Amino acid sequence: MDATFVEGGHLPTDAAKTETFTAKAAGPVRKRAVLLNPPGTKKYFRDYFCTLVSKASYYYHPVDLIYLSGVLDKAGYFLDCVDAIAEGLSKEETLKRVEAFKPELVVYLIASPSYEEDVPFLTELKTRMPETTFVGSGDVYREIRAHALELHPFCDAVLTDFSTPDFPNWLARTEDAVFDNLIYRGKDGQVKEGAEKHGHGFYAMPVPRWDLWPIDKYIFPFSEQRMWATVLSDFGCPFSCTFCPMSTTGYKLRDIDTVIDELRLLRSLGIHEVFFRDQTFGVNRVRTQELLRRIKAEFPELRWTCWSRVDLVNEEFLNAVKDAGCHTIMFGIESANEEILKKYKKNTKRSQMMEALTITRRLGLKSVGTFVIGLPGESEASIKDTIEFATVLPLDYASFNIATPRFGSTFRRLMREQGALDTTRMTFDSSQSKPAWLEEAEDDILPNEVIFRLQSMAIKRFYLRPGFLLRRLLTLKTPYQAWAHVREAFDLLRSR
Repeated sequence: MDATFVEGGHLPTDAAKTETFTAKAAGPVRKRAVLLNPPGTKKYFRDYFCTLVSKASYYYHPVDLIYLSGVLDKAGYFLDCVDAIAEGLSKEETLKRVEAFKPELVVYLIASPSYEEDVPFLTELKTRMPETTFVGSGDVYREIRAHALELHPFCDAVLTDFSTPDFPNWLARTEDAVFDNLIYRGKDGQVKEGAEKHGHGFYAMPVPRWDLWPIDKYIFPFSEQRMWATVLSDFGCPFSCTFCPMSTTGYKLRDIDTVIDELRLLRSLGIHEVFFRDQTFGVNRVRTQELLRRIKAEFPELRWTCWSRVDLVNEEFLNAVKDAGCHTIMFGIESANEEILKKYKKNTKRSQMMEALTITRRLGLKSVGTFVIGLPGESEASIKDTIEFATVLPLDYASFNIATPRFGSTFRRLMREQGALDTTRMTFDSSQSKPAWLEEAEDDILPNEVIFRLQSMAIKRFYLRPGFLLRRLLTLKTPYQAWAHVREAFDLLRSR
């Protein structure tokens, strides 16, 4: 007789079947984890060790946490992915949501620009969940390392690289030991401090749980479509620009099969726009050709943006990326002063900038140039020359950032050695007007107020040209692009 759950139904007489019907829930209980980008009063970028504040409405995915969602899912964790900034959650709303999930593990981001807000928020969260393990990652922790455990009582462990197997290995440990890229206090109270090792060659990561993230809440100013995703096809950077923290994170290539798997998942979620957030797309030409071939063959509808360098691209490369769906390339121009570029190991030339950007425009690709204003050794005249050079270059967009001693960068170490920094200060930001240098800094550093004035001048000089505005209007392809550009322009100019 078949068993039913209606009133008056009968259990089967077979003993084995009866045992199944009457058994209580069995099996291992999945551990619960929260991946947390904390709330903030500004649009803070805390991820991938390159921290700043959005100058307008744009806001990117926290790639550290995105990829850790795949790692923790594979490790058997039940996840809640909380991006409080993207979702517009208040401090109290975030606290209640995380607390209600009852996680055994919280992995959080902490960053220099948001530091003064992050610390009290995380302190309060830990107070509410004292038994939960808190693991932190961010630019500040790369520098202060084991001191984080003393400085921040809410921090149980520090993670210095999300792309290696070290974190899941640490979670699965049966006894305390030293793990690379992990710093934590063992059961004996002693700090176990693993070295920061990023590896080289190739690496593979599980496909992220994109379905758990609020994908529709992120804004990319160069996207042609409303829905988009950030994808890494490598980790770190092979170049040595001293002002960039990514120059100290090593360089390795992600297994192409896992990149393709991720693109397949994104397509299943209705996403056909990607920002390849590789620091320099296309360094390894052979591997890049294979990646482009597979993208073109399997994702003909995919549209995307990437970073590259003016001394790396040529017409053949640019044609290849365009043929595979690329529509915008971002270049780090930094300065028009070649002596400054050499001093800070960028080592590019004005002629290379003009040639690369001219080809980019001729082929119908859009370009973005990023600039650094106020590097020690620059004069007001040299910065004005850079501003004028930016208006001459065939650029579609430009971003002007303040030279900042970012945590983890060689530049920060050198400035600290020169006595130009307050080493007790944690809050720095390259995108907003926050003074970076001590008043008694050396003579080759411009005063903070001069740097801020030149940044504002650069933005207005570049974006308020009549010819530039007309070209922008004529090259918009979708209603979303038009709406996004108007919003970004308004927010950018209002911030000045």
